[in-house]
Amino acid sequence: MKKESTNFNTYLIIVIVIAIAVGLYFMIAAPTPKEKAPEIETKEVVLNLLGTDCKECFNISIAVDFIQKQKTINVKETKELSIADSEELIKKYNITRLPAVVITGSTENLTIPNFDRTADALVFEKAPAPYYDVATKSIKGKVSVTVLEEPACKECFDVKLLTQQLEMAGVKIIEQKIVEAKSEEGKQIITKYKITKVPTLIFSKDALDYEVITQVWDQVGTEEQDGMLVLRTINPPYINLSSGKTEGLVSLTILADQNCTECYNASVIKELFQQNINMYFKTEETVDAASAKGKLIIKKYAIDVIPTVILSKEVKAYPNFEVAWEAVGTEEKDGMFVFRNVPMLENLFKQQEQTFAYKNLTSGKVVTSSIPATEEAEIAEPEPED
Repeated sequence: MKKESTNFNTYLIIVIVIAIAVGLYFMIAAPTPKEKAPEIETKEVVLNLLGTDCKECFNISIAVDFIQKQKTINVKETKELSIADSEELIKKYNITRLPAVVITGSTENLTIPNFDRTADALVFEKAPAPYYDVATKSIKGKVSVTVLEEPACKECFDVKLLTQQLEMAGVKIIEQKIVEAKSEEGKQIITKYKITKVPTLIFSKDALDYEVITQVWDQVGTEEQDGMLVLRTINPPYINLSSGKTEGLVSLTILADQNCTECYNASVIKELFQQNINMYFKTEETVDAASAKGKLIIKKYAIDVIPTVILSKEVKAYPNFEVAWEAVGTEEKDGMFVFRNVPMLENLFKQQEQTFAYKNLTSGKVVTSSIPATEEAEIAEPEPED
């Protein structure tokens, strides 16, 4: 089950990619060699920090810290220059965005990750957004977000969680506007962008100044003619505007044998779905295999291993669910999904140093996994017979 979790998480790809550190540009350094490295001549340099008065821009002090940790560099002087005072160096080294770092002085044969050699200096102008664009004399990366939602849908996924994740990743959101889908403004937005699911998010074009968004946007959203970005891949539950129905409200049936006290608790499957794809369960029912209803379910779906679970067809609302399900279960003619690969759960229990057991209905026997080593050590040897 763990193998398929990546497929399950496609709709949350933004959140996954957000794990990339904002300061990645300065963190790519060669590992410290185990053997003693030969002594290298220390270079005396001057750090010219350009555009330090841009308070809304990326904090360039990260670059300073990185440079000062280089054993081959001795920072003789640090100059902090405002945008206006940076003009001469901007022209000399063809710098397009601020803040930037220009290292001058003894830079011969000196290389620093992510710094480009330009004439007699090493230049860093790859600061992530928000940054000052020299050509337009404006700050890029100031993002506005419109949250299109339906307050009446209490079960719907809270898309504002995504904006919080983006902010944690360094995306500068200067405005977040909440619009109700049923309002006049909401209807206009829905018509303009042909939106089919709510809640959703609409970002201003500045969002594309961030790599964490650009590298995944083609998979989760669209860029409109006016430059706005509309999130199309929505985490269920959501409202399908065509039908007016809330999709992604899953019903769960746990089929178990109440007499099999050693059998694993099938609720662990529910927890896996909740943890990996945030699946929302509207209802949950436990049915005993020996009951009339249990026997009917077993016969209807030809179930041969329990405990197991049956999921309602609403799981189809979860992106890539059906593809991932092929490895663990079947889709039935009535649209229900039956979990069949019960033995694969054994590894999960072994990792937690727990025994794992299930019942084979064909043989009527309980199959038990090997007892974890920590438990085996506690088992005493049998006493000799009299």
